Amino acid sequence: MKRIQIVSTEKNSGKSLLSLALGASIRERGAKLAYMKPISVEVSYVTGEPIDRDAGAIRSLLSLDDDLHDIAPVPIEGPLLREALESGDRGFRERISTAFDRVAADRDVAIIEGRHHLGLGASASLSDFDLAELLSTEIILLTNYDGEESIDRILCALRLFEGGPRILGVVLKDVPVDRSLMTLEEVLVPFLADRGAEVLGIIPHNPSLRAVTVEEIARGLSGRVLVAAGLEREVRNFVVGALGPDASLRSFRRTPQLGVITGADRTDVLEAALDVSGLRCLILTGNARPAREIVDRARTLGLPIVLAGQNALVTATICTGMLDRVWIRPGPSLDNAIEHVRSNIDVARILEKARDT
Repeated sequence: MKRIQIVSTEKNSGKSLLSLALGASIRERGAKLAYMKPISVEVSYVTGEPIDRDAGAIRSLLSLDDDLHDIAPVPIEGPLLREALESGDRGFRERISTAFDRVAADRDVAIIEGRHHLGLGASASLSDFDLAELLSTEIILLTNYDGEESIDRILCALRLFEGGPRILGVVLKDVPVDRSLMTLEEVLVPFLADRGAEVLGIIPHNPSLRAVTVEEIARGLSGRVLVAAGLEREVRNFVVGALGPDASLRSFRRTPQLGVITGADRTDVLEAALDVSGLRCLILTGNARPAREIVDRARTLGLPIVLAGQNALVTATICTGMLDRVWIRPGPSLDNAIEHVRSNIDVARILEKARDT
């Protein structure tokens, strides 16, 4: 069985999306696939117990019938992590190993999704390096391309894995479609190959893939939903309504599929926003309620309102940060993102390089 672990050099680099794209391509080749996310950080308690929703979505999208508790065996959070640091392993490694044996039984290829970023969990012996040694995996390094800094991160990762788990290669994500792409292909790809990091994929930047649902915005802000209609709507841009109503309206009209962030007391700005066809939601800061006429009009229009406890600057920072990751939620946006990745990675070469163990 080929064991491929996807490791990222920084957070929000798209490990889940790459796992999905690679897994879908492997299944199309007729191979029996296993998928595992040994350690989760973001979990949901919808069922009353900690469950990794992304792992559950991937399980469904890849048509896997394994128990979700085996696919994502350790939903580790703050208290659990503290206990792990204080008392050691707490049986996590054994739990992961046992679960992996179950999901990988009679499979041809196993894809293991790594931690939030490389190095996380080292203090508890639960880093990507530790998991790779535990599960005898080979490594694909995934990094967001930002020029020289991304190359430095890759080289540092190569040093970390020297004498340890084998590096299959590198996938570079969000590469600008400009002269950077030519420089990467002509100069940096051979440079990395000479140092043992064959480039197995170059995924161009695609701004159309940057979107987050209103439901995820509310969850990310720990906000309160005042008007729940349209929570499935996708937001691709955020605008802070800090100016007067006329200036704000001009800004709103120039911005497609936007979420407006402003204070609940800015009734004039909120009225202007509700006149814009591209509005997807209102995000009101300070945890205050807006005027009743604003709530009633939003309900009539089917536009959600989210109350956030943070100030406008912090709220905007959190919201724009959500656009830097791909949300694993079934639908056309995810389908487009998966196809974008699949068409820009060398699946045949990955499978050729991966060893059977």
